[in-house]
Amino acid sequence: RQVNEEISVKHLPATEPDPHVVRVGWSLDSCSTQLGEEPFSYGYGGTGRKSTNAKFETYGETFAENDVIACLLDFECGEEVEMSFLKNGKWLGVAFRVRKESLGGQALFPHVLVKNCAVEFNFGQREAPYCPLPPGFSLIQHLPLAQRVRGTRGPKSKAECEILMMVGLPAAGKTTWAVKHAAANPSKKYNILGTNAIMDKMRVRPTRGVGGGW
Repeated sequence: RQVNEEISVKHLPATEPDPHVVRVGWSLDSCSTQLGEEPFSYGYGGTGRKSTNAKFETYGETFAENDVIACLLDFECGEEVEMSFLKNGKWLGVAFRVRKESLGGQALFPHVLVKNCAVEFNFGQREAPYCPLPPGFSLIQHLPLAQRVRGTRGPKSKAECEILMMVGLPAAGKTTWAVKHAAANPSKKYNILGTNAIMDKMRVRPTRGVGGGW
C-alpha cells in the first residue's frame, strides 16, 4: 500500500492532534471497520504503533505521505501465523503471532483504516510491486483461485441496503435490542450509530494510544 497524499484539512482546528491517519493490516471478515481495535484485527499505524483488541504498542517506524507499506502474512511458521510489515522495502520485524487454531480456519483479509489520506493498493494488478518482496512471499492476486477465500459480497443496489431507526424514551432498551439484533444477523454487518457507540469507542482506546490522543 502506498500513501499517495495527505489531504488538506484546513477545516480542522490547529489543535487537532492527528489530522492524518493511515493504519494497515489484517482482519477477519467478521470484524468491524475499526482496524486493530477488536480481537482478530491487527493493524500498524503511521504513528509507529501496532494494535489489536484496542491495545497499542510501539512498533516499527512512523510513516506518512509517499511511503510504501507492505503487509506480510507467513503461514509456514508451524502452528502460528506471523504478520510483519515493510516500510519502503525495509523489514520492520514480526508484529503479531497468532495461533492457527485460534482463527478456526477463518481467512484473514487485507484491511486499511484512513483519515484524511489518499492511498493506493497493489494486490498484484501492477506489472511490478512498489518495492521488492522478500523471498517466499507472493502478492495475493498471484495466488491460485483455489487458495483464495471470498469475503462478504457488498449489496448490488441501494434496495438491498437496510436502515433500522430506533425510536423510544431514554433507557427504553433501544441500544440493547440493536446490539442483540446485530449479533443475531452477522451477515448483514450492521453499523450501530448512536451516543452509546461513540462513548464506547472513546473508552476503549487507551490514553495516548495514537499519537498522544485519546
